[in-house]
Amino acid sequence: MKKIQQYKFVLIFLICVVFIFYSYEPDFEYLETIGELLSIVAGEPINASFPITFYQSAYVDYRFDPPRLRIFTLNKCLKNNQFLLADLYFDGNNSAPLRKNIYGKPMEKTCPSPYIPASPCVYSPSIFSIGLRTNEDLKKVTIHLGSRKVELNVQKIHKKTTEGLTVCVLPVHYFSQWQNIVLYIEAWRAQGATRFIIYFHSATKETWRTLEYYRDLGIVDIKSWPSFPGLPSDIADKYPRIDDSAYIFSYFLAINICILDIKTTIGTVADFDEVMVPTNGRLLDYATKEMKGTNVGALSFENHYVSLTPRIYTSNFSGVESPKFWIFRRPPKYVFNASVLAIAQVHVPDTFIDSSMRNEYADGGLLHFRFNVEAENHTTTEKPFRFFPDDHSTHIKNMHDTSQKIFNGAVPKFSSKYYDTLQKCIKKITPVQDKVCLSTGGVCKAEMDKVNDWVYDKSEPIFLVAT
Repeated sequence: MKKIQQYKFVLIFLICVVFIFYSYEPDFEYLETIGELLSIVAGEPINASFPITFYQSAYVDYRFDPPRLRIFTLNKCLKNNQFLLADLYFDGNNSAPLRKNIYGKPMEKTCPSPYIPASPCVYSPSIFSIGLRTNEDLKKVTIHLGSRKVELNVQKIHKKTTEGLTVCVLPVHYFSQWQNIVLYIEAWRAQGATRFIIYFHSATKETWRTLEYYRDLGIVDIKSWPSFPGLPSDIADKYPRIDDSAYIFSYFLAINICILDIKTTIGTVADFDEVMVPTNGRLLDYATKEMKGTNVGALSFENHYVSLTPRIYTSNFSGVESPKFWIFRRPPKYVFNASVLAIAQVHVPDTFIDSSMRNEYADGGLLHFRFNVEAENHTTTEKPFRFFPDDHSTHIKNMHDTSQKIFNGAVPKFSSKYYDTLQKCIKKITPVQDKVCLSTGGVCKAEMDKVNDWVYDKSEPIFLVAT
């Protein structure tokens, strides 16, 4: 009799767990262990004392079936049982909202990061996610953090049907090498790129003028990436400024937000000194052939450092024709099918919407024309890769003519002063024992403002804190 009572108790407990599970409708992707499932029973809502900032848009991602609501944040590390308390407004403002508990996970798998330079950082990028019914038309999301709240607009994301290649550029901070941008955009266009999405924080006036030129041609979208906002006043003194303690992993946010903004079938994320090329032909044609109708969701390109003689900073692009390759091992970058990539990291596609999709190594290379690569003192080698898939002399003349157009015939002389100042500042605080987070946006601002009148993004904050 006693055993029967014990079994009854276990059965009732399991029924309660299942009931709560289906009431909350958590995202299956984010419940990976029994412990996480059971934690729902004793869940803890994130309140006003928790340091968190939200990207201004929530996304309903119809690439998933059923569609998935996704919310992007920067915050202190989460516990498994912490959730956002959210009101979901469907079919207009007059309908009563549906209240849900939405659980999150760090984008970098673990929090705090095991990566040593990031270990002292407080804020980590996260995605909160929950499944929706197919016929639900979500209009607005209100997050409740105790006595505070924040409202997010909603954007809908669908599978990509427009043939083409979109290039996402990680947030640009204190960028001074406008020549890189000319080579970058012209090389990527020759490889089939049809659109560039560039997240902008700060740059020299010459760099900004170059970006404006390509924006006015209609091929570049300049997206704001301003400084992160301050925390609410009653908790601001308990935590470091977000801008000073987010490290470059905050770039994971830009990568994954950009992926959702891509309209073309193929996408990639590359810095202003990186161009991916196949061994033969155009990248767009090669990637489309390899991925269309297959279970290849991404193609990784091995990283090859190159130097150009003469250097492009003399405004002479002739060195592009015969790059010198350096033996210097660095992680790859990749192009991807924009309809199937779920979560991306800088060097690897993290997860696909369909688990049967896979990443393969490409027949090609990443040409990484990093500033001062010659100082690394490595040996050189021969490779068959080139920036342009056809006659280089035509493209070199075009880049020269483009530089003349951008600056009305008065091409400015390049100075490495701004680059050198940034590198000197970063190296000064690099030692891990200093316990300083190398957050790109805030850590060197005072030093950089001494050497130049920078063009800063001055838009309204795109990251929101609850009020």
